[in-house]
Amino acid sequence: MKQKALCSIGAFARLSEKSLQSLEAITKLRYIEKNAILYYEGEQVRDVYLLARGKVEIYKIDRNGNELFLYYIDGSLDRGLNASLKTPRLINTFGSFATYEAYSSVRGVCPSEIVSFDIESLGRLVGSNIEIAHAFLTECMQTNVILNEFINLKEVYDSTSRVAYFLQTKLDYFNYSQRQLIARELNIKLETLSRILQKMQMQGLIAKDRHGDIYIKDSAALSALCGNV
Repeated sequence: MKQKALCSIGAFARLSEKSLQSLEAITKLRYIEKNAILYYEGEQVRDVYLLARGKVEIYKIDRNGNELFLYYIDGSLDRGLNASLKTPRLINTFGSFATYEAYSSVRGVCPSEIVSFDIESLGRLVGSNIEIAHAFLTECMQTNVILNEFINLKEVYDSTSRVAYFLQTKLDYFNYSQRQLIARELNIKLETLSRILQKMQMQGLIAKDRHGDIYIKDSAALSALCGNV
C-alpha cells in the first residue's frame, strides 16, 4: 500500500526498487476527509507531506481574519485525460530538514491520501541517496513553479487581468475545473468571474466549443489585458 502511494507521485515512480524500499521504510500514510485540516498556519511541523490522491488547498489568514487562498495541490490533474496538466505533489515548503513553523494552513478539498516522512529522517536519506535527492528536488522545483505563478498573478491587480492571465497560462486547467474553484483561486466572486467571461465573449476574445469548453480567439488582445505577463 505504501509503495503504491509512493509510485503515484511522479518523481518517485521512476525510483529504482532499492531506493523505493529505502523511502518506503520511513513512509507513513495519512487520510483526511473533505474540509479536514492537515495542519494550521503557525503550527510546528515535523513531517514532509506529499499528496498521493485527492486534492488539498493551501491558504493563509490575513490580518483581518479572512482566508487568503494561495493554491491547490491536485492529484487528479496528471492522470488520464489530464495527463498534460503536471502538478506538484509536495504540500509543504521549508528551508531545511528540521522542525519548522508552518507559513500556511492546509485543508482537504475532497477525501485525500497523503504520504508523509519524518523531516529529519528524510533529510538523512536525501543526504545519502542521490536518486532520492534528485526525485525530491524535482518535486521542490515543481512547487516553486506554482509559487512563482501565484506571485505573478497577484501582481496583476484587477479582476479582468487576473482572468485573462489565467486563461492564457492555464486554459486546460480552467476548462477542467469547476467555476467556483477557479473563482476562489483568483480571489474573486463567482458572479464576477461569470460577468468577465461574458464580456470577453462579447468582445471576441474567447468563445466556447460544442462541448462548452472555452478557447481563445484573440490571443494578442487577451495578452494585452494582462500586460503580457
